Amino acid sequence: MYIFDVYVFRQTLKPLILSLVVALAVLLIERMLRLLDLVLGAEGPLRLMFEIMTFLVPHYIALALPISLLFGVMIAFNRFSRDDEIDALQCAGISLARQSAATMVVALLVTAITAATLGYLKPFGRYAYQSMVFAASNAAFQSLIRPGVFIEAGDKTFLIDSIGTETGTFSKVFLYEQNSPTESTVITARDGDLVRSGELGPPLLRLFDGIRLTLRDDQQTASRPETSTSGPTPGVLRFTELRMGLGQDTEPIFRPRGIDEREFTLSELWRRQNDPPPGVRVSDMVAEFHARLARIVSVPFLPLLGIPLALGRRRSDRSYGIAIGLLAIIVYNQILDLGKNMAETGEISVLLGLWLPFVAFASVSTFLFVRASTRLSASSGGWVWSLLRPLTRAFELGLARFGRRS
Repeated sequence: MYIFDVYVFRQTLKPLILSLVVALAVLLIERMLRLLDLVLGAEGPLRLMFEIMTFLVPHYIALALPISLLFGVMIAFNRFSRDDEIDALQCAGISLARQSAATMVVALLVTAITAATLGYLKPFGRYAYQSMVFAASNAAFQSLIRPGVFIEAGDKTFLIDSIGTETGTFSKVFLYEQNSPTESTVITARDGDLVRSGELGPPLLRLFDGIRLTLRDDQQTASRPETSTSGPTPGVLRFTELRMGLGQDTEPIFRPRGIDEREFTLSELWRRQNDPPPGVRVSDMVAEFHARLARIVSVPFLPLLGIPLALGRRRSDRSYGIAIGLLAIIVYNQILDLGKNMAETGEISVLLGLWLPFVAFASVSTFLFVRASTRLSASSGGWVWSLLRPLTRAFELGLARFGRRS
């Protein structure tokens, strides 16, 4: 049986890996196109795009790996069924449960990978992805600069007369900044340029040979009639070189991790479920923790669902099981998402919104596997049509009665 277990392991692993690669490629292509525009706009190296995409891999693996496991199991056992290998082993006294032992080992490995991905890799990858997109977005500000056009960067607005075609320097720069409701700054400079403070840092504007005018509302001066003026009190500064950050210059790297419950690991969600960060509810932390846990413990039941759907006796039998299995896993994921959203708003508890669908999914998968183990294999996915047999029989009887009356 050791040789057979290795054989089942290989036959399951090959379509699993192929399905995972195809799913990741499809999911990453759409995001890659958007990142390509962002990186090229920032005039950054192309490798920056691939570095950003690597942080998306944990997110997409968490989505694609369970479906790939289901596909791998169904394709392998559908092939065994068509080649009558399952029937031959059952005639030799080897049960279906023993035949699927290697698949359960694969399921446990996928469960461990899913737990590591959902529990730890995905939160850190999500934060790193947003951090790098943040830096690239700030650097992409350089692509927005146009001569004779007002440009806004946060609370700054500036106008450039012309840009050197070879050097990229600016000439005749005008900049206005609203520092506070009672203070504003106007800067004029002879020329300037835009550089990076680092590969992933915000853009830095350098201005040369100019004047900085600060306008303040002086309440003390206005309170004395002999020195009161009709306008704000100005402050003038002449400079040879002035540097200032653009975009989010107050956060040169990025915000700290943990502003969103999706950026916490499983252990952090458990420890801080009653002490959430500002802007995050306790129900959000609890729902996120239980949603990840429910998805992790659902993985070992996927082979129990896939094997009964893959079995069939006839060589010419069309396999409806793969389509049914795909539909079942999509519906189950949507139910978990709906239950998580309702648990976050407090409409239902996590027991009803997340763990009840899990118990139903696990029970149905186990029932189908036990039923397939104790009965002769029928058409692939034929158990679904058997459930509709009473309805089709009643429909046929109705047509017969209508024909006789006619």
